[in-house]
Amino acid sequence: VLQEKEFDRVGGETTLRADVRVVAATNRSLKGMVSEGTFREDLYYRLEVIPLHLPPLRARKEDIPLLVEHFLVKKSREINVPLRRLTPEALHILCDYPWPGNVRELENIVERTIVLSDGETIGPADLPFDGNSEVGTSEDGIDGFAPSAEAGHAPMTEQLEGLERELITRAMQQARGVKTQAAELLGIKTSALYYKLEKYGVEYAEET
Repeated sequence: VLQEKEFDRVGGETTLRADVRVVAATNRSLKGMVSEGTFREDLYYRLEVIPLHLPPLRARKEDIPLLVEHFLVKKSREINVPLRRLTPEALHILCDYPWPGNVRELENIVERTIVLSDGETIGPADLPFDGNSEVGTSEDGIDGFAPSAEAGHAPMTEQLEGLERELITRAMQQARGVKTQAAELLGIKTSALYYKLEKYGVEYAEET
C-alpha cells in the first residue's frame, strides 16, 4: 500500500487505490533499529520521506507558555469550569521544570491543577510541585491519607494520577458515597469530582 498506493480487499476482485498520507511518530531511533535488525529497512525508507525531529519539551521551553494556554482552554471546556489564568510566578515554575514526561506530562499537570484549584487564577501554591522533580505530598490529609508505597517509584505523571485516584477513592469512602460531601472534603466543585470519577473509573454507591 505504501509503495504502490493500491490494495485488494480480502475476497474482492477489484484493486483499489489508496489516496492517503501516512504520518508516523516514534521516540526511538529507527535507523539504529534497522542496523540492529529489529525494524524492516524497506519500511523505514518508505516512511522516511520528510523526517521531522521534535526536541523534548525541556529543550524548547519557549513553547511552554503557548502549550499551557492551549491546555487551559481545552481542559476548562472538557471539565466545564470557568477559564483560569496562571500567575507569572506559576508560569515561571512550569517553564523551569525539566518535564521528563514531555507534553503529555504538561497536559496532565494543567488538567489536575484546574480540577483541584479554586479561584480565577492559578498560583504557585496550586501547582503539584515547587519547580523541582519531586511531587509534593502531605503526611496528613483525609483521615490521615497517605500514598501507596509504589507511588515513589513511578514517573511523576503516574504518581500524580495514582495519588489523585487514591485521594478521590478515600474521600468517597469517607463521605459514604455522597458526592457533594466528597467534593467538599477534596476542596473541589462537584462537577469536577464527577469528571474525575468518570476519568478514573471510580464507582462507589451512596450508602443509605
